[in-house]
Amino acid sequence: MKRVVIIGGGISGLAVAHRLTELSHERQVPLDITVLESQSRFGGVIETVEREGFILEGGPDAFLAQTPWARDLCRRVGLEHELIETQRESRRSFIVQRGKLLPVPEGFYLIAPSSLSAVFQLPFLSWRGRIRMACEPFVPVRAEEQDESVGSFISRRFGQETLTRIGQPMIAGIYTADPDRLSLQATMPTFHEMERQHGSVIRALRARARASNGRSVSTSPAQQGGTSGPRYGLFLSLRRGMGSLVEALLRQMHGVALHHSSPVTRIASSGCAWTVTLHDGRTLRADRLCLALPADKAASLLEPCARDLARQLAEIPYESVATVNLGFRQADAPQALAGFGFVIPASEGRRLVGCTCSSVKFSGRAPQGMVLVRAFVGGALHRELFHLDDAAMTQMVREELRDLLGIRADPVTLAVHRYPHAMPQYHVGHLARVAAIEETVRRYPGLHLAGNGFRGLGLPDCIRQAEQTAADMIASATPV
Repeated sequence: MKRVVIIGGGISGLAVAHRLTELSHERQVPLDITVLESQSRFGGVIETVEREGFILEGGPDAFLAQTPWARDLCRRVGLEHELIETQRESRRSFIVQRGKLLPVPEGFYLIAPSSLSAVFQLPFLSWRGRIRMACEPFVPVRAEEQDESVGSFISRRFGQETLTRIGQPMIAGIYTADPDRLSLQATMPTFHEMERQHGSVIRALRARARASNGRSVSTSPAQQGGTSGPRYGLFLSLRRGMGSLVEALLRQMHGVALHHSSPVTRIASSGCAWTVTLHDGRTLRADRLCLALPADKAASLLEPCARDLARQLAEIPYESVATVNLGFRQADAPQALAGFGFVIPASEGRRLVGCTCSSVKFSGRAPQGMVLVRAFVGGALHRELFHLDDAAMTQMVREELRDLLGIRADPVTLAVHRYPHAMPQYHVGHLARVAAIEETVRRYPGLHLAGNGFRGLGLPDCIRQAEQTAADMIASATPV
């Protein structure tokens, strides 16, 4: 029987363990699996709290259904009937300009319009900025093949004003990152492909819209009728919150030793075997070891025994983010019902990355007569605000919501969640760094990596990478 130790009980570590149990049963390969989590709970950034009829999400509140991995996992753990879509009647988003929430028009996909009519409906660009955006089909294709930043791509194809007022806040809302450092090929490869294949992003979006005949958003990134901003029609969540997925995974893993509050202090290798030392001095032997951790934490553990790999992992930077959930009486928050949420350009000089109206985005998130909003604090452009204490952070968020949404009343419920060093930053050249890391890992038999620091930080990508890691581990444990 092969002994497997997985360090990290977030969604990646749990998905590795769950898939290993499935493959062990399917292929009749006996495995002794242990999952070690340093915190007092499993789930990592997935954290759902039910309080006074509110469903408060600390981390991700949804996932994209366009890719199958998260949806398929929900089905395999018995949650398919719990999946819910965003509420159709409110599928719109906003960008703040001069203290006002201005709607993103229909037919606009993140940073680009799918029609020229959408360009001239943009309320947050000057006429000069709109004309510059409309000229995008005439911008030459970039000759160089190497990676470039998202900021460079947007300003090159659509103009600096589009980057400042649209691209930067949209990117910050997804990646909590600086677009001038973020890798285009690692984070938004679709736009790179559009330029290469069609010579223009606008032409590519129009071609895809024509190909789909407006019938399916799954075959076109152009917006479904009645929506704006991100592809809200493609988002799914769970009726009782994303924490339901963590609970279901834990219930499904019969025979897996699950240990929370068990930080690891040291790992060491001896040939193909690994020794894991816990904080209380206990040791575990492993034939296969998976580090399902942020890259910087994995680097710290690997430094004594795999210095070259540790050095490569440490090159992946991380940012910290906090979420502040606030529930209000509906009568006290009339403007909070206008759409799914808003993002704020850094040029506005405000202190929030953005805000989601959770009770508008998904049904059942707040009791009747109540609304729930969730503000995002921190990230690459607001690092100092993450370090405010809970009282100061809450006061700051309430001041911003008062100015932007007119909410002056005290919240009826409140929760602050902090995720230090939780958001990897895929800087320019990230995919080359990851390829080098994967090559180095091959020199350490029995060692595997998983997590959001490598090839996608969304929930479906984490699950895809985790299940591939499990497949690699079972393959190496199967006699030829």
